[in-house]
Amino acid sequence: MKRLILAAVAVLAVASAAQAASGPQPSNLGDPKVRRPGQLKFDAALEDQKSAFKTFGEVSCDDCEGGVSFDTAANKFLGLRDMWAFDSALGALEVGQSLNWRGRASVGKITAVSAEAVGPCACKQLRWELTRGKETRARDGLVCLGKSNPDADNDRWLEVF
Repeated sequence: MKRLILAAVAVLAVASAAQAASGPQPSNLGDPKVRRPGQLKFDAALEDQKSAFKTFGEVSCDDCEGGVSFDTAANKFLGLRDMWAFDSALGALEVGQSLNWRGRASVGKITAVSAEAVGPCACKQLRWELTRGKETRARDGLVCLGKSNPDADNDRWLEVF
């Protein structure tokens, strides 16, 4: 009986680890040329998920450019518009912590769900959620620590997906 319980605990631990690393996986992970977070590429299905999330967040407005605002623009609603402020805020999230905002017609939340390396990069897997009325949409996200370009002096957190 004791072995059966230990086996069940081991299976649950493996399942939990697999679930934790279930964030968006780049399609070019095996490429030896990938050295920075900005070089990671994602397949069309993940990009479509991200695009559908953005579309869900579209809100008509009279006082904004183009007549449309995006409630998915968390950096805007959180007041994190400086060049690296939003990426740094995402990177500073501990697993389980969230950034919350209120858009024009929706409320949003980005939660750090795990902290797992992706290829050569230290990363945090994120879960974006947007709720408007009784409808909620979600998508995966990824923020990684690394150089923004080959000439950068410092590593910094960068929103990759």
